[in-house]
Amino acid sequence: MLPLPWPDGTYSGGRSPRRTRTRFPCPRCRKSYTTKSAVTAHFKYDCGKPPRFECPYCGKLSKKKFNIQDHIRHKHPSKQVICNTLF
Repeated sequence: MLPLPWPDGTYSGGRSPRRTRTRFPCPRCRKSYTTKSAVTAHFKYDCGKPPRFECPYCGKLSKKKFNIQDHIRHKHPSKQVICNTLF
C-alpha cells in the first residue's frame, strides 16, 4: 500500500500529519514541548529541581521515579525494584 498525498501535496509515509507545530517553551530553561500541560509539568517538577529519587543499590540519582525503577531492572537485575525518595 502506497502512502496517500495530503492536500498540501506532501505524503503521509503511513503516518498522519502533525496537527500543530506550536511549541511551548519553558520560561526558565527554554526547553520546548508540544503541549502546554507538558511544559507546566516540566516547570513544576523538573526544571531547576535537584533529583529526588535514589537507587538503593548504587546511589544513582534521578528526577523521575520511573528512571530509577528502569535503572534497577537493567543494572541490578537480581535485586528487588525499590525506590527511595529524597527530600
